[in-house]
Amino acid sequence: MAWKTERWLQELFPGKEKIYSEYRALPRRELAIVAAAVLDAALAELLTMRLLDDEKECHDFLGVSGDSRSPCASLGARIQLAYLIRLITKDDVTVLRMIKNIRNAFAHRVNADFTSPEVLPLIRALNSQFRTQSNRLIDAGVLNGARHEEDVIGPHLTTIPEAGAGLLLAVFTVYHAYLHRMSESVNRIGNPLKSPN
Repeated sequence: MAWKTERWLQELFPGKEKIYSEYRALPRRELAIVAAAVLDAALAELLTMRLLDDEKECHDFLGVSGDSRSPCASLGARIQLAYLIRLITKDDVTVLRMIKNIRNAFAHRVNADFTSPEVLPLIRALNSQFRTQSNRLIDAGVLNGARHEEDVIGPHLTTIPEAGAGLLLAVFTVYHAYLHRMSESVNRIGNPLKSPN
């Protein structure tokens, strides 16, 4: 079965040095939709690298063969499956679902922007979650840098749409790079019927 959707590593990943610059010039609405689409493609590809080595079943299940009715063809389903098979953490699930909800707000409204009443609570929640998650990783020694004690961007989210777009771009860039690094170490699930040697 042919892979009909865009391939993340071959077609969408711009390279480690260009992740930010590739997407920063996008208009705000397009950024919200494209960021979620790229992360969706990344999860689909990571899942194919992890699931049992049965290309047809895997592609049919994930919907990468172009069938949007497949059990795991949606971003929400892919986020959930990635968590259930331990590709991502619960914190990652929260952030990715927030990005999905922001995408949906832009995709289903004609006049949406980052300061719109439908989007603003979502972008504020993303800001809070991302700061909390970053501080937790800094405290654990996983990330370098100082804790984010002061909410620098939060006060601007209400009145400056570019602040929300900048926040989404920053979170997207971090996750794009994070998933790329993860792709180098994803292991396939083994055949349960084979006895270990």
